[in-house]
Amino acid sequence: MADTPAIPSDPNFIPIEGIMEAPVIFFEVCPTFGNNGGLLNLMLATGLIDSAPHGKVVSRVKAVAHLRMTAAAAVNLRDTLNNALAMGAPVQKPEGRAN
Repeated sequence: MADTPAIPSDPNFIPIEGIMEAPVIFFEVCPTFGNNGGLLNLMLATGLIDSAPHGKVVSRVKAVAHLRMTAAAAVNLRDTLNNALAMGAPVQKPEGRAN
């Protein structure tokens, strides 16, 4: 039996349960927010287009989720969003000398 080297563990890895069962939440706006004694709350909403009589359409905004979190969780969410935005930001090329 050959010795198999131990795989080094990542100290930053946190096992997360229920990944496949968690809902996917899509939103376009955050129309309301508040802070109630340190408990932050946000409403997430999205725009919908609905059919109306005589071939018309009506647009409306529908709430899709209410987020409640501690200040620490909000800081973590903000930092994670900033990191995700930075991943998609265009890379600035340094300006070289003109020919």
